[in-house]
Order: sequence, then structure tokens, then C-alpha cells
Amino acid sequence: MLKGILAFLIILVLLAIAFVIGSQNESQVTVNYLIAQANLRLSTLIAITLSIGVGIGILVMLMSWLKLRVQLMSAKSKIQSLEQDH
Repeated sequence: MLKGILAFLIILVLLAIAFVIGSQNESQVTVNYLIAQANLRLSTLIAITLSIGVGIGILVMLMSWLKLRVQLMSAKSKIQSLEQDH
């Protein structure tokens, strides 16, 4: 539990640093999407891409964690059934 809170705080600090650095970049850039085009400040673009990257990373880690939890529950049920047999 403490390890998770510490990791969350580290990520939060890194995001804050990234947003501070991004806020110093006020120039306009043109971003071409597949179906559209937008003019954004560089700081906004950095914040958006960083947030998307962190979100994808969290989803990947969550899927891995859930897979491990399912495997653990399966192993525990197998252990219980083996203990009942003996």
C-alpha cells in the first residue's frame, strides 16, 4: 500500500514538473490529425501527449496487475482444493 502511494506521488511530482516546463513554451504549433488540423500552444500539446502517455501506461499496468490477481486467485483455489483432498 505504501509502495503504491509513493509511486503515485513520484508520478504526480513528475507530471507537475512536466507541466511547469511545458508552460514555458508559449509558441504556437500546427498539429495535423488524421481528419483535422489544429493550432495549439506547445505547452498544451506537451500536456496532452504526456497525459495520454501516462494514461496508456496506467492501463497497461492495470491489465497486467489484473492478470496477476486472477492467476493468484486461481492458485489459491487450487491450493484450497488440494488441502481439502488431503
